[in-house]
Amino acid sequence: VGTTLQVVRWIQFRTTYQCRPYPYHARHLTASPPFTLGTPQASDNKNLGRSPNPMNLPVYCFTLLSLAIVSFAAEITPATERTFQQYKAEAEKGNPEAMHKLGWAYEHGVGTNRNASEAIRWYRRAAEEGSMAAQEELGQAYLHGEQVAKDPIEGVRWLEKAALQGSGAAQFALAEHFGGDLRYVTAKYVEAYAWAHLYAKTEPKEAKSVHHEALLKSIDNQIVDKLMLADAQKRLAELEKALAANLAAKKKAPNKDNADSKDGKK
Repeated sequence: VGTTLQVVRWIQFRTTYQCRPYPYHARHLTASPPFTLGTPQASDNKNLGRSPNPMNLPVYCFTLLSLAIVSFAAEITPATERTFQQYKAEAEKGNPEAMHKLGWAYEHGVGTNRNASEAIRWYRRAAEEGSMAAQEELGQAYLHGEQVAKDPIEGVRWLEKAALQGSGAAQFALAEHFGGDLRYVTAKYVEAYAWAHLYAKTEPKEAKSVHHEALLKSIDNQIVDKLMLADAQKRLAELEKALAANLAAKKKAPNKDNADSKDGKK
């Protein structure tokens, strides 16, 4: 079953990810497993970097359809089940990182059966506890209507929380969301400009990708007057200030914990 699942996942990657619109593509390419439950051999992945022949897509799609039942089966082995139980125990004790990993396991059926409602429940609990990864997952789920009813307002709310903790994926998702259909709407332009340029500063290497550069150029081309540009730059400055404050607070938090532990020893 394990080998069959690997084959099915490869087919899913070649068909689903390359055929869907970019927002969905970006959301899942950045959603890597939060923990490792077995590493595939190098030979299993030797062809993943190659683009398939377009003429073979019908074959891939037919195979994917014929193996749909298997592809949605949970990956439950003694190793994955033990890891799942460990994270469940830690999550129930209130560990935000374990909550996020538990949500991911429920979403993807690793170590347990797939359970969308449980995945969202644990993502939400982790997000409320300040988990940046969970906030990004939850925001993307609401933004695209994955496992929950589509709610762009709720999606933006959670993505902003993750973005201002330093999540480049969340920053890019917001830039793409607001920049998808500008049509000279000032409010959307300001947000799209600010998040796109914040992402470019936060993730300079990734920002050089063809897709991001095209998005950034399309946003910058919407400049219609100096006042609009001034508003956008002002919003960018606000985001940079908020991000810097959050990152500074993150750096101080461990030191504070250490100080508290030392005081406790005394």
